[in-house]
Order: sequence, then C-alpha cells, then structure tokens
Amino acid sequence: MKKLFIVSLIVLIVVGFAFHSYAKPKGTLRVSMSTFAYETFDPIVGESFFGWQMYDPIVTWDKEGNFIGGLAESWTLSPDGKTWTFKVRKGVKFHNGDPVTSADLMFSVEHMQDPKSWNPWSPYLRYNCESMSCPDEYTFVYKTNKPEPTLIMCFAATRVLPKKYIEKNGLEHFRKNPMGSGPWKFVSFTSGDNCVMEANTEHWRVVPHFEKFIQYVVPEESTQIAMLKRGEVDAITGISLDQVVKLRDEGWRVRQDDTPTGVVLNFPGTFVTDGPMGDKRVRQALAYSINYQELCDTFFRGFAKPGGRFFMYDRVWGWDPNWKPETYDPEKAKALLKEAGYPGKFKNPVITIYVQIGTGWTPDLMQVLQGYWAEAGIQTKIELREAMEWGGLFFVRNTKPDAPNVGAIFPWAWPNFYASNVYHSYNMYCPGGVHSTSDDQKALELYTKAIRELDPVKAEQYWTDFQNYCHDVMLINFGVCLVYNQMVLGPKVGEFGWGTWLMGEGWADLKHK
Repeated sequence: MKKLFIVSLIVLIVVGFAFHSYAKPKGTLRVSMSTFAYETFDPIVGESFFGWQMYDPIVTWDKEGNFIGGLAESWTLSPDGKTWTFKVRKGVKFHNGDPVTSADLMFSVEHMQDPKSWNPWSPYLRYNCESMSCPDEYTFVYKTNKPEPTLIMCFAATRVLPKKYIEKNGLEHFRKNPMGSGPWKFVSFTSGDNCVMEANTEHWRVVPHFEKFIQYVVPEESTQIAMLKRGEVDAITGISLDQVVKLRDEGWRVRQDDTPTGVVLNFPGTFVTDGPMGDKRVRQALAYSINYQELCDTFFRGFAKPGGRFFMYDRVWGWDPNWKPETYDPEKAKALLKEAGYPGKFKNPVITIYVQIGTGWTPDLMQVLQGYWAEAGIQTKIELREAMEWGGLFFVRNTKPDAPNVGAIFPWAWPNFYASNVYHSYNMYCPGGVHSTSDDQKALELYTKAIRELDPVKAEQYWTDFQNYCHDVMLINFGVCLVYNQMVLGPKVGEFGWGTWLMGEGWADLKHK
C-alpha cells in the first residue's frame, strides 16, 4: 500500500510538472513606452522593431554573444570563406500554418537586399552577393564574391518572411497584415497609440506565458506612471531614472536590461564642413569638457558607468580591455579651443545637436551636456526632430557642405546588440557609410582587412586595430557612458528570462507573478 502511494505521488508530480511546463498562455501583458520609433512591419523600411517580436531570424545569438541556430538550425562556411550553407529547422510553421522552407530564407535575404531598403544591414548583404540557391526544401546556399565571415551578423539581423503569403497577397497587404513564425502573432495596430499581438502557442523555441501582448505609446512620463499605479499597464519603459528610483523606493519592482545602452556622440561631415566640427581640436574639446563620472552618478543615478564606443562594450567582438573612458579635463578643453581659434575663427560657431523626439531621457541629457560645453566656452543649440525625420538625417548619406547634418552632433542612445558592431561600424567609419561621418580610405583598408580574414583570432585583432585607428586618429565620435536601462514592473508579472525588450523572446519569456 505504501509502495502504491509513493508511485501514485510520483506520477502526480510528473503530470503536474508536465502540465505546468506546457500550460497554455493566459491573461494580457500590457506595456507602455515613450515611442514606437519606426512604425513599420517591413524590415526594409527603416528597422521593424515589431518584427523582432513577430518574425524569427535566420540565426541568432545567446546571452554570451555566441551565434546559435535560428530558423537555420546549423550552417557551414566553405574553406575559402565564400559559400554559406544553411540547414533549415524542420517542422517550423508560419502563423497561417505554412511550413518554413529554404525558399522563405532565400526570399527574405533577397528582400533585405532590395535597393529600396534603408535597413542599415541591407547594403552588406547586397554588395558581396554572387548568388543564392535552394538545392532542396531545407537547404539554403548563399555565395559571396569575396570571403566575409562577419556576414553571420547580417544573417542574424535578417528576419524570415513568408514568401508564399507575400507573393499571393502583395507586399502592401503584408505591411498592413504582417505574419511570421515568431513567438507573437499580429492582431491589430493603431498608429501612435497601440500594437496588439497574441501568443504563438506553437513557437519552436519559446511559447509566451501571456495570451495577449499590448504595447502602448505613452510619451508623457507622468501618464505612464499613473497608468502603472492604476493597474492599466504591467510594465513601463523609457522613463527618467529619477522616477525609476522613486518608484523603486515606493516598493515597485525594477528590472535592468541585459545589455547596456551606449550613449555616443557622432559628428557627420567633419571632412567637408568649414564649421567648428571640421577641426579635430574642437571635437577633442567636446570630449574633455564632460564630467563623465559626475554624469553617471547624478543624472543617471548610478545606473551608468563612463565609457563605451559605438556599438561596443566589454562583451562584444574586438573589445580591448585596455581601453579607458574619455578623460574629463576642462582646462585642456579650453586650451584646445584657443589653439583652434574657437569661436572667433568660425563664421558660425554654434554647433547644432539633433535630438530625436520620444527617446526617454536623451533630450534632458543633451541639456546637461550643453551645460558642460558652455562652461568650456562651446556654443550649441538643440533641435528636436521626429523619429523618421531624424533617421533621414542620420541614416541617409549626404555630405554636401550645406547639408543640415554636416557639422552637427547626433547623439546615439540605443541598446547594444551582442556581436553586431561590424556593419554599424562601416556606416560610421568608412567612405560610403550612411551616417555621413567619414571619407577616410585608411579606415576602409583596415576594415576590409578585418572582415576578410578567415583566422578568427587574427580577425579579432585586426578589428581592434581598426577601432583604435577610428578613435585615436579620426575622432568622429566618442562614447559618453554605458547606461543600464530600467523598466518598472507591476504586481501581475514575474521574472524575465534572457532577452531584451526589442526581441520577441524578451517579452515572451516574461512570466506571471
């Protein structure tokens, strides 16, 4: 009898565990944010952040920055570095039930390579592609003209779209009625207000714990906080760190993002402008004028640390642990400005700072930096721009001396991605890059040397050398700090698994309290 009882108990525990592990999603997860940034479901129109939640990538990465299988469960690169062979994960379906095949991977890469695309990853898939083919339903082959192992980053950025669905209904229909194979399914979208998704209960990697997922745009910080306290949302993002600390002290739970946001100041057109930003000494003075530690301790309330570079921090490819944050030296800044003849030498000594509206604390941060620069004698003005207009100034190459972006400052404050700095760095440091920041042929030579190298150890060292040249010689941007963003959670939600708010897994793996 005792033995029968023990066996029955074990069975109940096993059944209970199985039921718990495969329990159906329930309830609604409601999240507010200050902006949707690009309101698009098509990855080639700017960047579809909704797409990271609805579509699966070809490959992806783990929390340590290692590339792992996505819809391609495995891949190989030929010894000459020119042929990529991807093996498609069998049994995965799009939200309408159609199977994911190699034809969908090829279609999605072709779509990313569309000349009309202004996704920042697209040019790098486009310029080195020799051919693509699908030998069978579950094999996708991509051939390049030259070896380029770093293309793995572009494949990780390529979301897989449903070829059959788009060809049947048309691209415009897809943009209004998007569909993928990701953890979340599209339900509805109201511009400037909300986006509603529902759980994909058959996702191959992570099934959301919540049945429905609603994202709201709430630009006003006070409104976000009021909605949280009234129980109208379950998480708020993009609010000031002062308010985060206040809410934390009131007993609300705070969750830190897995990857830091790098705050970097970028300087387009320094090689063509006759304004102050064309003089490296002025750019150096900008860097020496900022009290980085004070900024991290006060403005960021201890949630930041000085340092970082454009899409680089201490966990990404090519990072050198010997790199130090910029130095605060106001007297040296003043000496450099005097040496450069600033402000008298320049017809217009006022430097414009273009700030994107709806980017949380960024506008306030720029006002703080204005104060540091004013103390050193540097004159600046802030101009606010809507997301699409700001993107048109920063993501479309224009280096005419009278272009509004030339000679200005563009702050970049966005979460870093693991192992994704290569192609962003081309845009920043090489001739032809969309950020209009460089015309330096030496930078291009060093960049090319790093991405063509097949030996991974040598390639990483070459990448570090390239980054050193761009920082020490060019100085067309510099890192201010690394900010560990916080979101405030309501009582209904529990713990996160790994993932960022940009990726579907981040919200899908958020558990019930």
